[in-house]
Amino acid sequence: MQIGMKLGAAWLLIALLSACSTASGPVRPDHVGPASDGPDAEVRAFRLHALEARLQTMPPGAERDYLAGILASRSGRLEEAIRLLNGVLPGIRESQPERAAIVLEALADVYASAYQYGDAARVYDDLEQHFARHLHRDVAGDAALARLLVHLPPQTIDWNAPVRVAMSRNAIGSLVSEFTINGVREQWLLDTGANYSVVTRRFAERLGVTPLAGSAMVGSGLTGLKSPLQAGILPQLQLGGAVLSNVVLVILDDANLRIGSGTDAYQINAILGYPVLRALGRITFTHRGEFLAGEAADKTPGVPMFMRGLTPAIECEIEGQRLLFTFDTGASSTDFSVRYYQLFRQRKGTWRTRRVESGGAGGTVRREMYIQPDVVMRVGDKTVTLRDVTIFSARMNAGIDLLFGNIGHDFVANFESFTLDFVNMTFSLGFPLPAHS
Repeated sequence: MQIGMKLGAAWLLIALLSACSTASGPVRPDHVGPASDGPDAEVRAFRLHALEARLQTMPPGAERDYLAGILASRSGRLEEAIRLLNGVLPGIRESQPERAAIVLEALADVYASAYQYGDAARVYDDLEQHFARHLHRDVAGDAALARLLVHLPPQTIDWNAPVRVAMSRNAIGSLVSEFTINGVREQWLLDTGANYSVVTRRFAERLGVTPLAGSAMVGSGLTGLKSPLQAGILPQLQLGGAVLSNVVLVILDDANLRIGSGTDAYQINAILGYPVLRALGRITFTHRGEFLAGEAADKTPGVPMFMRGLTPAIECEIEGQRLLFTFDTGASSTDFSVRYYQLFRQRKGTWRTRRVESGGAGGTVRREMYIQPDVVMRVGDKTVTLRDVTIFSARMNAGIDLLFGNIGHDFVANFESFTLDFVNMTFSLGFPLPAHS
C-alpha cells in the first residue's frame, strides 16, 4: 500500500479520536525537545525508567506521591493512580499550577480508562476552567466530548466463553473481524490506536443507535481542520464469548472515515477501539487469522506496556537507546516522530526524502518526509527489522510528537502472533515466522 494511503488511514484515526490522546492542540517545543535532568523533565518526556529509578530513592511525601501517581497512570495502574493523584492535587493547585494541570490531565485519562465518565467530565471541566494555560495542548475538544458522556453508565463485561473469532485484512491493510450486532453484520477494525470505538452516522442508524444530545468539535493537528462528532451508546456488544454492556460509540460523518477519493475510496464503517479491547483483558492477534481474548489469548510473559493517554505504548531498543512508541493496530506501518529525528538526525545523510500525504479530520496535507531504509529494533528477546520508515522532522502538533513514534503492523508482520495484556500491562511477540512465510 502507498505511504500516502497508509498515513491517511492511520493518522486519520489518531487525530480524529483526540480525547485523552494529547492530539488536539499545539504541543509546546519543550515537550518534544532534548530531555533535561529533573523529575519534571522526566514526566514531560515520558522517561519512565528514570522516573521509576528516582522514586526508589525518594522519601515518602507529597513530591513522591505526585511522581508515583503519574507513573501509575502511565503504567495502567488505575486505582493506584486515582488514589495518589487525588491525594496530591489539593496541595499543588495554588503553589504548582503546572503540575496540577498534569495531574488533572492524567486523572481524566485514568477515569476514562476506568469507564467513569462523570468523573472524567468533572476533571476536564476543572482543567479547562482553571489550568488550561498551564497545559501543553488545547483541551476544549476533549472536555466537550467528556461532557457528552457525563451521564452514561460504566461499560461492563460478562464472560460466557473465551473470544476466538476470525480476523482478516481489509482493502487498506487494517486488521478487521466481522461481527453481527443488532442483526447488522459488518467488518469492525480492531484498533488499539482509537481512543473510543467509532461508527459512521449511517452505520449508527443501521445499528439503531440514537446520538446523545449535543456535539463536540474534534481537530486534527496534522491539517488544522476540525470536524463535528456526536456520541451514542450501544447497550450490548457480543464478541465471541464476551458480552459488553454500555459501549460508548463516537459517531462521525461518513466522509471522515472515508479513505482516498473517487473509485479508489474505501469506507470504514466501524472501529473497535481501546475501551473495548482493554475490557477483554488479554488479546492476541495471530498470523493465521484469529483474534483471541480472555482465556484463549496467549499467556506468554512479555515486556512492560505503558499508556500515553488512552493509547498503549511499548519500549523498543534502537542502537542502544531505549525508546517508547505508541502501538496502533490500525496503522499498516510505522512512523517515527520529531523526537526520533532529533535523536538520530546526524544519520540523516543515509536517509531518503519523499513527499507524502497525511490525512486528518476533514482533509489532507502534503509534506516532505525523511525515509530511513532500514531500522533494527529490539523488544524483549525479539529483533525486528523495518524497511522504509517515515520520519517526521518537525512537530505535527499531534500525539505522535510526545513519544518517539507510532508502531504499526509492519512491526509484528513477521511473527506468529502478538499479545497485549491489559491486566498485567505487558506486550509480547510470538515466534518468528519462517523466512518463506
